[in-house]
Amino acid sequence: MMPVPSAGKFRIDVAQGLYPIVYVRGFTPTAGSREETFFDAYYGYSETSVEKRNALPPSYQEPIVFEGQLIRFLKEYSYVDAANSGLALALSNPGGNVQNPTRSMWISRFYDKDVVSGKVRNIIEHAEDLRELICERIPRELKLADVDLGPDDEDYKVIIIAHSMGGLVSRCLIQNILASKKEKADRWIHRLVTIGTPHGGIELSAVPDFLEDLVISKGNALNGAIFKRESMVKYLKLPSPAADLQKLFGTYPEGRCLCIIGSDHESYSVVRKATGSHSDGLVKQSNAYIKGAYWANVHRAHSGRKGIVNSFETYENIRRFLFGDTRVRIWLENVQLSTAPPKDNTREFYDIEFSLSVRGTGVYLHQRKQNPCENAFRSDRNDFPIQKLHLHTGFLDTRLRPSGDNFSVFLLTFKISQHQVKQGFLFETQFPERVIYSESMDIRINLAEKSKSVVEFRWLSETQDIDDPGSWQKTLLTDGVFRFPFREAKTISGQICLQPSVWNDEAANVSGEAALID
Repeated sequence: MMPVPSAGKFRIDVAQGLYPIVYVRGFTPTAGSREETFFDAYYGYSETSVEKRNALPPSYQEPIVFEGQLIRFLKEYSYVDAANSGLALALSNPGGNVQNPTRSMWISRFYDKDVVSGKVRNIIEHAEDLRELICERIPRELKLADVDLGPDDEDYKVIIIAHSMGGLVSRCLIQNILASKKEKADRWIHRLVTIGTPHGGIELSAVPDFLEDLVISKGNALNGAIFKRESMVKYLKLPSPAADLQKLFGTYPEGRCLCIIGSDHESYSVVRKATGSHSDGLVKQSNAYIKGAYWANVHRAHSGRKGIVNSFETYENIRRFLFGDTRVRIWLENVQLSTAPPKDNTREFYDIEFSLSVRGTGVYLHQRKQNPCENAFRSDRNDFPIQKLHLHTGFLDTRLRPSGDNFSVFLLTFKISQHQVKQGFLFETQFPERVIYSESMDIRINLAEKSKSVVEFRWLSETQDIDDPGSWQKTLLTDGVFRFPFREAKTISGQICLQPSVWNDEAANVSGEAALID
């Protein structure tokens, strides 16, 4: 074995958060699927996606290729593939290319022992494999690769990106194993990203409760009992049987967590028939996040060709959260109705829909829509006026601006629809949806000079030429908030508010929920 150098020539780029990345895969329910995983060198994280998109004539459609997030990190951030064979092979470099081992990518192959032994171990044992990888193997190999981890290895941490059950394995490491050793998880983990993880368990809403309990919990069909409350309380080491499954209870800063939530249940497998709607086909949207964490909703299925892991939307959210420099809160303020009140025996509610996309790409970083996502903000008429409605907290990386352009440009869309239901003696009458407000606005943010941040906007319905620089309107910064009045409408009024702030380690130590409080 090579001697461990006392002072290496490589240092982890702590300032930009370019720590080693560890991928943790999801659940494989059968022996066959575990073997398939075993024979995949990247445990499924090398899957790509190819889709059709609109194009100009004569083709009218063309393929759009996304290589998958693992490959993109290798391409765009110069990460080194240390999966499986470790850094020794990754840095062998017969061609003489210089690579930085600090930006290394790893996979927790916790199913390997299960396949080799023919015995499925429990989730705590899988989490112990993850601990050994993060706390022992990676720092040892980094030192052998001439990396200086700083005094007492204080510069060393990893980024965990986990899909589905992998997020629970990661939480078991944080809340059970490390907590039992009296170790702070943020000593080892810089950021935690979960993708389609059932933090609140898995509910088969289309199956009667007694049958769900019999099949999944008592019968442990497909080893699915690990997603039931009784099991989760034990391996997450929660303080009581009734404790909230979606809380970390002080074991790790929630503001360092990003949860990607899927909403395309139609594109998943036959399991969606049991899980029902309001889900990614397997995990309910309401169960797919850690309370206090940041989150984004992408319209993707739990896995498969249209899966959440190999989606462009997921990657764009993750890289801005990991390496971005700006956090932006978006909310509505003082929303007031001007519509006539309903007649007697008529119940009235409103769906408020919102989406955020990267301008010119068609990539939705976040969507709250009733169709097709089934997650609009729903408010009863009596809830108005709405003083404040948080829409999203997103992240920007000023380095992603086009060369020579100081602006980051995004498209925000809004739709507010009225729904009325008349109560009858035996039946209800559902009136057709009435859209009372629908608009899209371009937002461009100049963050080149932090002390002189500028936000400009334009309503697309009022813009004749999107290439016209004169179509942009400036908005003033008041008390750290940019405010835009709704485009004039006779049915509703209000303000759209944006609040950019610095995104760094200090900000990440504050819970995402706390960050919403003025």
